[in-house]
Order: sequence, then C-alpha cells, then structure tokens
Amino acid sequence: MMKNQRFERDTTQSDSHLNPKVICLSAISLAVILGISHGVADAAAGFLLGSLPRTMSLEQASWLIILYNILGFGYQPLAGILTDHLKRPRESVLLGLFLLLLALVVAGWQSQLAVVLAGMGSAAFHVGGGSLALSATPNRTTGPGFFAAPGAVGLAVGGVLGLTGYSVTVPLVLLLGVMIGVIALINLPRSPHSNPKFQIPNSKSDDWVMLVLLVAIALISTVWTSFQFVLQTHLHFILALAVAAAIAKVFGAILAQRWGWRRWIAGTFTVATLLLLLGGQNPLTLLLSLALLQSSIPITLAATAQMMPQQPATAAGLALGLAIIIGGIPVIGGWSTLVGTPTLSALVVTVTAVSLHWVFKSITLNTPSW
Repeated sequence: MMKNQRFERDTTQSDSHLNPKVICLSAISLAVILGISHGVADAAAGFLLGSLPRTMSLEQASWLIILYNILGFGYQPLAGILTDHLKRPRESVLLGLFLLLLALVVAGWQSQLAVVLAGMGSAAFHVGGGSLALSATPNRTTGPGFFAAPGAVGLAVGGVLGLTGYSVTVPLVLLLGVMIGVIALINLPRSPHSNPKFQIPNSKSDDWVMLVLLVAIALISTVWTSFQFVLQTHLHFILALAVAAAIAKVFGAILAQRWGWRRWIAGTFTVATLLLLLGGQNPLTLLLSLALLQSSIPITLAATAQMMPQQPATAAGLALGLAIIIGGIPVIGGWSTLVGTPTLSALVVTVTAVSLHWVFKSITLNTPSW
C-alpha cells in the first residue's frame, strides 16, 4: 500500500544518503510535511500582503499585490525549468522558504523589497514542493493533494491576520525556520529525471492537449478568484471557504485515485454546476460548489505532470503558477462581478468539465479512469 511505501535514496538530488541523520519517510508522510510547509509559506505571504494596506495607501498596496502575483505565479514556469535543469527540487524548496523568511524580516522597513523576495520565494517553493510531491506518488493524485490542500488555508489565515493588525511575524519566522530544518533532513523519493522509461516523444497533439488542460485550470481559477474577490469583505466566509477547499483537495485526491479521474471530475463538476444554478445565492451551497471545484486541483496537477514526466517542477509551475495567474486576469480587468454570478460561473464550470473530459480521453492515464 502507498502508506507503507519507502523511498529509495536519490543520489542525483543530494548527498544526504551519506548522512546518518537523514529521516526516511513514507510517501504520504513526505506529502503531509510538504503540505504543512505549503501552509506556512502561504501564511507568511498572506500575512505580508494583508499587512500592506496598514502601512501605505490602498493604491500602493494594490500595485505591490499585483507585483507579488506576477512573481509568485508568473515566475513559476521559469523557476520550474531551472529546478528541473539543475535537478534540485529540495534546494528550490529551501530557497523559497528562506526568501519568505527574509521577506518577513525586512518587511518592517522595506515593503517593496519584501514583496519581491516573497514573490520569488513563493515561486521557488511551489515548483520545488510540487515536484517532490509528484515524485513521492508518481502518476497518482495523493501526493499533489496533500501538498496543495493547506496552501489556501495558510494564505487566508495569514491574510486575515495581516489585515486585522495582528503581529505574528516572529511565530511565522520561527515556523519557516523549523520547516527549513525539517526539509533539509528528510529523505527524498527517486527523481524522475534519471529514469529512461519516462522518455516520451512529444507531438503536436500533445501540445494541444496540454493547452486545453492549462485553459481548464485557468477557468477553475477564474471562478474561484472571482468569488473570492466579490466576497473579500466577508472574512469569516473566506476562512470557511479556504478550509472547505483544503478538505476537498484531500478527499478529491484520495477518491479520484480510487474511483477514476474522469468519473470524479464528471460527478463533482455536475454537482457544482447544479448547486450554482439552483442555490448560488446561498452561502452554504456556494461554499460547497467552490470546494468541489477545488477538489480537481490534485487531478489537474497530476495530469500535467504525466504529460511532462521528466519535468515535474516545470509541470507544477504551469499548473500552480501560469494557469492560475491567467485565470486571475478577469479580476484584474474588473470582470469579477460578472464572472462571479452563479449562472455564468455554472457555464464556465460546464465548459471546464467538457474540456477536462476530452483531455483525459486524449492522454494515456496510468490510473483508473472509468
């Protein structure tokens, strides 16, 4: 069983196999640790961004938040390419956490520098952590699910703490330091870079499938981001939504692997569409529908990685970075109120479900589908 899987030490990533202090973990344990780190990292970024309006004008804070998103999400593909080229996902995670720690330290007197450090650190962390989670459970959604789940909670909690004036810089710095130490010591799964059986020739059809997959991820991001923007003043709902999304990602990762990716997407997106159409104005049904959409994140991340088997960090950068920021363009363009209407969102969800169904039929999944 996956819980009992043990990793072979990867000599291509570090010389930790010579270190008797290295901690050997099961696949799920590693994914959970990466997920906790994800929550702490996003909490640090959220706290930093949430604190900006208290130290400067709203316009200045807005521009810095946009800058963070450009770096934190838009820079991920480049960071992923670099990480895959160097074959150092652990170092990418450590660098990302350190830059976030440094951002919190300098935020008190240099907000602009702090935002730049946080954005670059977030990008490095996400591609490195995503790569390790994907490698921990190859061709499965469990690793990506446990890694992705805590991120939204950390971002929401950190943002609310920063916005409401709580001072948690020291605890966050300490937590980041602890996670740096833990990840520096743990053993890692064997890297896919050196496995020749993963050599898969690329074709133009694969490029189209990848494009449709990334567009589908972007559409999910559009719906999620639009509702978050419309409801941003309702802090309790934002927190509840983040927790619901985290739970949905974990259950989605487990159940999609058991029941099949296409079956899970078809079922959850159908229910989400009906909830949006019939009860989109009700907070509870809206929360449930958005959580169901978020349950697809582990699947889309694993699917992206399956199409780029020797480039897991780049795959993570495309799925967790580029597609997400493209999905946020309607919010930046002022269309969030329109997209955030239940009827239009239901239409977007339907288009996304059809797109993902075509994607999963077009690629050979190393997992049960129907």
